[in-house]
Amino acid sequence: MIHDSGLLKLLWGEAVTHAVWLKNRTPMRVLGGKTPFELVYGRKPDLGKLPVWGTKVYVHSRKGGKL
Repeated sequence: MIHDSGLLKLLWGEAVTHAVWLKNRTPMRVLGGKTPFELVYGRKPDLGKLPVWGTKVYVHSRKGGKL
């Protein structure tokens, strides 16, 4: 899927990290409908600000240096 997406290879690691992040916040039947996140932290994960993969973002650096 990553290969067919056209994503640059240098970003594949980020894609895998994002997939694992999502997996840890997905309810699992074997865990009684809880997420791995809930088992570790004792609360439901906040997915309210979850961006769609591939969304353009901008980073603001307060260091004042040039890009």
